[in-house]
Parts: sequence; structure tokens; C-alpha cells
Amino acid sequence: MKKINPFWTAILGLSLLTTSCSQSPETPTPPLETTPTPVTQSKPKPKPKPKPSPLPEPTSPVIAGSIYQEPNQTDSEATLGPVPLAGEETAAFLDIRGVGDSGMANTHQQPLPANFGQRLDNFDPTGKSYQGDFSFINWESVVGTRCNQFWSGRGPRSFAFISHPDNMVQLYQRGFNLIGLANNHTRDCPNAEEGVDGANASARHMTRLTAEEGADWLWHGVGTEKKATVKEMTVKGKTIRVAFASLYLAQGDCTYVTCLKDELTVLRSLRDADADIRILAMHSWTDATQKQLVNIVIRNFDGDIVFGHGPHRWKPVRIVESARGSRGVLFESLGNFIHPSLIASSQHLIGRVLFDLDTLELQQVQIIPIAVNRVYVSFGGSPNPTSLPANLTWKYINDKTWQSGVNSQAKAAYSNIKR
Repeated sequence: MKKINPFWTAILGLSLLTTSCSQSPETPTPPLETTPTPVTQSKPKPKPKPKPSPLPEPTSPVIAGSIYQEPNQTDSEATLGPVPLAGEETAAFLDIRGVGDSGMANTHQQPLPANFGQRLDNFDPTGKSYQGDFSFINWESVVGTRCNQFWSGRGPRSFAFISHPDNMVQLYQRGFNLIGLANNHTRDCPNAEEGVDGANASARHMTRLTAEEGADWLWHGVGTEKKATVKEMTVKGKTIRVAFASLYLAQGDCTYVTCLKDELTVLRSLRDADADIRILAMHSWTDATQKQLVNIVIRNFDGDIVFGHGPHRWKPVRIVESARGSRGVLFESLGNFIHPSLIASSQHLIGRVLFDLDTLELQQVQIIPIAVNRVYVSFGGSPNPTSLPANLTWKYINDKTWQSGVNSQAKAAYSNIKR
């Protein structure tokens, strides 16, 4: 069963005292009398349920095992059909989606003109494929207007990116409201505008844009604040408190980037947040780091979704059961999205997670495969989504009702989740 936030369980009951009177027209009107005002007594406000004790934290490194050895977590197809990308059929669900490595920069160059929004429109003019109630993106670049010194010189395996801040406005205007900024390329410019560290400059720009645009988003991963950010947001008339964090699984200078040494700070802050949904963006560096933290976010720290990225291709999807019995979903890697410096390849995806809007129980997971060639993203040329490893049994989707007018080449796979 999905955990219910104990802080929001108290309900105040009120009793309403109703009186009525009638009077015959033949009866003389009696003189007015002063009567005591009835007092409506409220029931005592129930005490909130105590917050569950934290689950035991691992005492040794947790390494992911083979996905093929994980118990299958698929529920019957009869439970729920594939929820369409848009329309009234989505009203009963909290719809959360995510895309992988993104940016708008060429390596070792000053920022390109901001046109991420145009590239999104070229891919999907309707936005229906990537727009959920919450839409995540991994921004793999410094956010700034100038880099005075990149972290290294240009080389065959040396890359450094800085993207103009206006790109962030454009992606926000198109529905992205969860922005992950903790990754290796956030550290590409140790000397940015005004001589500040590039990751610190990124945080400054995000703070400025939040105020100027009145942006109702959550961003995390750069700046001096390492704890998860929490925000109350309204979704389909319901108030949802979301805790979000972005973590880079590497060492090095972590002054302004949330990285491996901040692991417990991040995980504990997600766990302890007064939140209904907890989401972690996790950027890996090597095959070894890709296998770290894979399960413990959900199993030991009450996480609901992990959006992984870093390997530049899709990786398995895991449904993980916590010690409390609730289930969360881990995308080990979403792969790539729009970025001028990422070469053509096809194994990438848009991840979609659907929770019951009332109970916030995990209901269904969908994967939408995409092909990427630098700034060009398409549905055509992407692989069969049922080939993606998972501890689920995928069911193929390719119909007009589900596509909701997006693109005739759009396809997906889905699985209902055991409850």
C-alpha cells in the first residue's frame, strides 16, 4: 500500500445544531423574550498520527543485482488499460514524466542563442508526449552568460558546456517543472561571469528566474543548499507536496554541486520531508557508480521515483518495494534528450509514472522510446519499447486513443503495478 503522509491525516469534525419553529397564524404573537444563544460544540481535534520511524539505513554499500533476478511486479492488464497521453482519461491520476541529458551548448564555446523551446516544438508541437503534472529534465550544462575558463582544454574526450539562462525560461513555459542540475557538466566552468564558479552562477540564475518568471518549479543540485527542496503545488484541484533532489554520484569539488559526499544529507532530507511524493534525480559517472544507490532510495528512504541518467542510453526499469510495503519506480537511465553535442543513437526514452490522484498509490508505468541526433528528437527510428529490461512484463501500445493526436509514429509500452 502507498504510504499516506501522517501530517495531513487530522480531520476536524464540526457538529451543526439546527433548530426550527412553526407558528399558527391564529396565535397572537407573544412578547419577545431574550433566550440564550445556542452553543455549537466542536469535537476535539484529533491528534495527528505520529510520523513513522525512519527505516534502517544500510550499513554497507548497496550494489544492484541483475534485473532478471528481481521478482516480477506486474499486475493484470485487466486492472487498467494504457492511460492516454492527454485528455479527460488522465484526470484521475498524478502524472509524472522525465527525460534525460539535455542542454543547448557546443563544447568549449560561449552560450548559443537560446532556442531549446524551438527544438522542443520541432519534436512535439503539442507537448503531450513529455508534459505531465510534473515533468523532469536533466540539464547537463552550466547555466550562464559567459565562461572565462573551462575545466580543461578541448580534446577528443574533453567536453565543456555553458547554456544561456533563457533556455530555462523556454523549457519552463513548455511544462518542465522539475529541473535536475547535479551532474559532471555542471562543473564545466570554474570561472564564469563575474569570476564566480559556474555551478554557483547556475544557482544564481535559477534563483533570479524563479523570481522574475514567478516560476512554479523545483530545481536542485547546484548552490550551497544540499537538502531536498520541498514545494506545495496544486494538481487537478488537489494540493500535493513534492520533495525533489538532484544528486551526482562522484567526488571532487562539491562546494556548489550536490555530489556523492552529500549522499546521506540528500537521502535523509527526502525521507524526512513533509511531502506526499519524493523524487530523486541521480546522475552516474561510471558503470560502478551506476549500480550504487539503485534500490536504497526507495527501499530505505521512502522514495517514490528515481530518474537516473548518465550512461547516454536507456537502462533497466525497476519496481522496488520498501520495507513498509509501498512501491516506487526507478529508471536506471533515461538516456539522452535534446543536446547539440550528443551524437545520433536510438535507445532513449520518456519515462511516465501514474499514481492514483486520491490515494497516491503507484498504478502504472509507461516508457516512450525516442531516437536522438543532437538537437533532433523523433519517435521514428526508436526501438521496440518492450525490449527494455525490467522486472515488469511490458505490453506494447500503438493506438490513436493513447497517442492523443501527438504523432502517428509515437509508440510505448506499459505495465500495471502490483498493489
